[in-house]
Amino acid sequence: MNAWRLTKPEGLTHLELEDTEKPTPNSDEICIQVAAVSLNPMDYKLASWGYATWNYPQVIGLDVSGTVTEVGKNVVQFKAGDRVLFFADPRTAGGFAEFVTSKANAVSRIPDSLDFQQAAALPCAGYSAWMAVYDKLQAKPGQHIAITGAGGGVGGFAVQLAKLAGAHVYAIADQQHHERLLQYGADAVIDPHKDNLAMRIIGLTEDHLLHSVIDCVSAKSGSMMSALIRYNGHIVMVADQFNQVPLLATTKALSLHEVALHGTFAHGSPEHIYHLADIGNNLSNLVAEGKLDAMVTEVLTFKQLVKGLEKLKTMSHSGKIVVITDSV
Repeated sequence: MNAWRLTKPEGLTHLELEDTEKPTPNSDEICIQVAAVSLNPMDYKLASWGYATWNYPQVIGLDVSGTVTEVGKNVVQFKAGDRVLFFADPRTAGGFAEFVTSKANAVSRIPDSLDFQQAAALPCAGYSAWMAVYDKLQAKPGQHIAITGAGGGVGGFAVQLAKLAGAHVYAIADQQHHERLLQYGADAVIDPHKDNLAMRIIGLTEDHLLHSVIDCVSAKSGSMMSALIRYNGHIVMVADQFNQVPLLATTKALSLHEVALHGTFAHGSPEHIYHLADIGNNLSNLVAEGKLDAMVTEVLTFKQLVKGLEKLKTMSHSGKIVVITDSV
């Protein structure tokens, strides 16, 4: 089978398209013929960082949709022919290939009306957004929520999910993303480079400030946004941790949350992994029902995969980039 393999963790120049052996599922795994994969910032970051458990050359890639071709002897919930999506365990990755295996308990079903391209766009960004909005914040109608980095995958899904929860949502993003975010239902879109962010938030909340912030940019950004959160408010860090820039001195009893999707497999229990599959089922149903936009704005061929990662790295895109394989 064809697969993109990282020869050593020194960046995208060491990612090569090669012919390699098709994987065989273990007793608790399924094998999937990959139809589409989506690209995420974590992909090009891992190409430079590597992962402690990887053996090079390593097939990378985390967001997958496709069709089950084989199931392990202990798998009863799936059969050959099922349409599925999943977020790959980063310790093994393997998504940028024509075939990949996954633990069955991490896999979600795709409704018949949902195409593989839309399904592939959901896992990494969609799961992270779901965890931020529903697991951490437990967003409620009428709350005021600001989302930084709203033009990216996590931010775009978070805007939509927070609106579905009934919140007032303020998307903070560069100008190129504004039209799309307004289409997603954002109550206001703020350009952090041109607008007076603090004054806009104060005006939009009628001087009551924010219930919560979902920060998809950096620890520095999250620290600055903490000044705009009201007493007993919340901040969810998605892109970074407060390990470089401290939270601004405050007496507002803020609650700090971290979304660490990539740590689910290494540090979570089987119930946490099952939860990922549940999120996938919920997100795919919402897209199939027309309640959520999968944000697919560009589709590339398998041979163009590195080109897509390079474009992602320059932050010149808007929405999700999806790659289709040659095996379907």
